[in-house]
Amino acid sequence: MRNKKNLKILAVIIPVLLMGIIAYLFYNFQKKKAKIEGLKNLPTFSVKDIKGNIIDNKSIPNGNKVLVYFDPECEFCHAEMEALSKVNNNHKEINWIMFSTSSLQDIKQFAEKYNLAAAENIKWCEDPNAEVYTKFAMKGIPYFLGYNSENKLVHRSTGAIKIEDVLADFNEK
Repeated sequence: MRNKKNLKILAVIIPVLLMGIIAYLFYNFQKKKAKIEGLKNLPTFSVKDIKGNIIDNKSIPNGNKVLVYFDPECEFCHAEMEALSKVNNNHKEINWIMFSTSSLQDIKQFAEKYNLAAAENIKWCEDPNAEVYTKFAMKGIPYFLGYNSENKLVHRSTGAIKIEDVLADFNEK
């Protein structure tokens, strides 16, 4: 008798739990999908750069642009900035907007290490409260978002990637 009662309880609890888990996963998937949909066009943002200027989505020059979230302590970020320092002179038409939660001083030192602090097509910005990171649905560092001259998303990646692969997406789309 007792076993039958336990089986009846389990027969109700297990399907309810499974439906709950499925609903939870579906909700999270939809939420993530909505955030990614919001990235198809360049979202609004406003940050301060290492020169004290306010940089926002409207102040970026027209043309192709790559938004990069980095950390001066990240080894992949160092490798990618070294690669960028070697090819940037050949790609002055691409605007780079670099974001980090690090201090402006740390960001500036990082940029200077790779001789990129004075590059006119690169803006080094502080995001102290990780607002850009959250708004842009970023999920790791380094994180790249590439937008063409119409502000349409052409590249999205997280983690180690060759700078040439990021740049190649502008030629394809």
